[in-house]
Amino acid sequence: MSMYVREARPHDWLAIEALCHRAQRTIPRLWWWEEHLARAPFIVIEDTGITVGALFAWPDESPVAWVRLAALDDTLEVNEWLVQVLPPVVDRLRRMGTRILAWMDYGGWAGPYLDTQGFQRLDKVMTLAKSNRALPQVNGADARIRLASDADIPAIVAVDRAAFTPHWWHSEATLRRRAYTSPYFAVAERAGNVVAYAEATLHLPTAHLNRIAVHPTHQHHGIGAALLHDAVCAFWQYGAHKVTLNTQTHNRTSQRLYRRFGFEPTGDSLTVWELHL
Repeated sequence: MSMYVREARPHDWLAIEALCHRAQRTIPRLWWWEEHLARAPFIVIEDTGITVGALFAWPDESPVAWVRLAALDDTLEVNEWLVQVLPPVVDRLRRMGTRILAWMDYGGWAGPYLDTQGFQRLDKVMTLAKSNRALPQVNGADARIRLASDADIPAIVAVDRAAFTPHWWHSEATLRRRAYTSPYFAVAERAGNVVAYAEATLHLPTAHLNRIAVHPTHQHHGIGAALLHDAVCAFWQYGAHKVTLNTQTHNRTSQRLYRRFGFEPTGDSLTVWELHL
């Protein structure tokens, strides 16, 4: 097969969209990758003028870049595709000052080949779900929960940085976008200060809690439970019958909270890989 490897361009949008729709090996569309088509590191492979592979990674103001788009046609072997697209992506990330490339292996199709490319297993993420309407009583330590506003974004960024390692940071731009587009984006205040936030998406009849974060100095006071209670009640009002969320398999503290609320493991999990650059 004669293939042409190059940087993506704005006019590639339709061809990449078509590839993502027909490809069996891809990842969920969780990022607005089309806005980055004129910016490296975004690599496509063409075969006789047809886009048959794409790989895009972006750090989002973190020393860690995540693979935001990965897709390859059934005509390509995974290792063949990686050998072609990974080196130019890594090269551009290094020039940007990125230290780690992380990959969430949706579907498990990439993992066996990532290992041969120098990636190491970082973590395992599990999915939990809740379908019943039972909720425990909570005490939110005098926290006031309300919808987030644009003025809250800097404080939310501070919570995000304090609560998570750089792998999981969101930039101010990303959090601001999610505040505009998410059906549920709430903060918890104590003494007038934002100390926690939660954000979710809705695809009825399912709601998915993308993130719940409490500043470390305010943890273990029931604020996370109060936010979770508020979020689940909001989902029911929106018409959701099922609530899902993800957490790391080693995060026993979060799992205890979720199980207290009636969340149970679905049996679905995925591996997170990382490559030190």
